[in-house]
Amino acid sequence: MKRLRWAALSVAGMIGLLGGCGSKSGTSAFNPTPIITNLFPSNITAGSQNFTLFIKGTGFISTGQGVSFGYWNGAARSSTYNAGTGELMVLIPASDVVNPGLVQVTVFNPAPGGGTSGAISFNIEALQPGAPAIGSFSPPSATAGGPNFTLTVNGSNFAANDVVTWNGSERTTTYLTANQVTAAITSQDILTAGFGSVSVSTPGLVVASPSLTYPVNGPNNPAPSIGSLSPASVPAGGTDLEVAVSGSGFVDGSVAEWNGNPLATAYVSGSRLMVLIPTANMVSAATPSITVTNPAPGGGTSAGVTFTVQ
Repeated sequence: MKRLRWAALSVAGMIGLLGGCGSKSGTSAFNPTPIITNLFPSNITAGSQNFTLFIKGTGFISTGQGVSFGYWNGAARSSTYNAGTGELMVLIPASDVVNPGLVQVTVFNPAPGGGTSGAISFNIEALQPGAPAIGSFSPPSATAGGPNFTLTVNGSNFAANDVVTWNGSERTTTYLTANQVTAAITSQDILTAGFGSVSVSTPGLVVASPSLTYPVNGPNNPAPSIGSLSPASVPAGGTDLEVAVSGSGFVDGSVAEWNGNPLATAYVSGSRLMVLIPTANMVSAATPSITVTNPAPGGGTSAGVTFTVQ
């Protein structure tokens, strides 16, 4: 499980990066065009909290030539590529699922090559009368790397055949009362710090309860520090741009900011992040301050580094 941060941006374009990935002749290899084959989950109930969307497909990247970003109705969202599973994990904020409707999900890879995948629809379902609702959890959080445990879910409208899901996957569920069920959460579910998205569904209903986030706590995060940006300046009037942020103390969950406003951020390593600067930020000359914030526990915000729009 990964922890991500988010920001709404526009449609992506150019790239300026650190690092290699060149061909044997010394020229850069072309990035593939991504292809989406499946979304998991493929729907969620309106009013849910932020959740991780797992995108399956081919051609996703995290290299010296850039990273893949997921897009939600044309707006970039913070994304992390899992090389082990081949999935792109995209954090969707609660503000994206307030109202029912269909959303178009795409994946973008930067130049050279690259491009935007075909779109797949994601359904935000309306909350049905009588659907289950979650109020609280016990215990209220778990520790990363801990053992299997029983999660008690408190709420309302629970039925005897209800099922608890964790990040969209069903977990063994025990019905106690109309206001309480328990679920068997595995050690794999809480392997790393972040959060799980928990919901309760009743067979026969089209949708589940709005999902709530369940915290998985880790050790204190370090304070981040920025060393450099690449590129550090661009001409005004450009399209969306991937920028490499080099430094130290970055964690999975670090978010870069433009004058304090969050940018879609991809964690690459403890010394490198990739961020998307939207077209709207580069319309005219400016000298914004770029910072990085690490979440609690610990964490904090780095000193600012100037990015120049000429």
